[in-house]
Amino acid sequence: MVLAVMPLLSQEQPPVEQYVAMIESGQTDPVKAELPTLLAKYPGNAGLLYVKALLTTEGAEAVRIYQSIVDNSPKSEWADDALYKIHQFYQAIGLYRTADLKLNQLKKEYPTSKYVIAAGAEEANDLPKEDEPAQTAPIGKDQPKPAVQVQGQFSLQVGAYTTTVNAEKQKLFFEDLGYPVEVINKVKEGRSLYTVNIGNFETYDQAKAKSTEIRKKYNIDSFVVTR
Repeated sequence: MVLAVMPLLSQEQPPVEQYVAMIESGQTDPVKAELPTLLAKYPGNAGLLYVKALLTTEGAEAVRIYQSIVDNSPKSEWADDALYKIHQFYQAIGLYRTADLKLNQLKKEYPTSKYVIAAGAEEANDLPKEDEPAQTAPIGKDQPKPAVQVQGQFSLQVGAYTTTVNAEKQKLFFEDLGYPVEVINKVKEGRSLYTVNIGNFETYDQAKAKSTEIRKKYNIDSFVVTR
């Protein structure tokens, strides 16, 4: 049975769950047709942005939309859904440590989320902790103990592109600003994705603070990733 798009004029909020159900059942065309009007009527609505991301075929662009929901509407009922989608994206392209980072963020910030409950058997990741020294080989008593190196655990992903041309443009932009930049090529199912990472941060909080600064200064969204 085909679900019909309900009239919106008499409703205070758009029926996001209905649109999600329609997309999941393959009825994308009616939602695509309504979405521009919906976004104009409810600008910044987290649920509609989630719908927009579901309809976005470019994975990196979809993740950017999901991340904007997490950053700008963290109390929305769709924030945990968006964060889980980000986790799934990084898992799919092989960035497993970053995927685990996002899953742990989900567990911490949305402990009652259905996704956390479903992943209850999954172990927390083993990212190094700031106050946990790395394991080293035994050191002779007359030898000085080397300093523990924890620098550079995190960086910021400032873009993900399907072409090297766009990736290089973003790389040059941040190089001109004085940031160390790295372009990483990830291949999935024969298709390449070029991610642009900047910076070298000791802690997640330092990286997150820089992400906020970059968004304010340059209107560019970025995500914390592990190196």
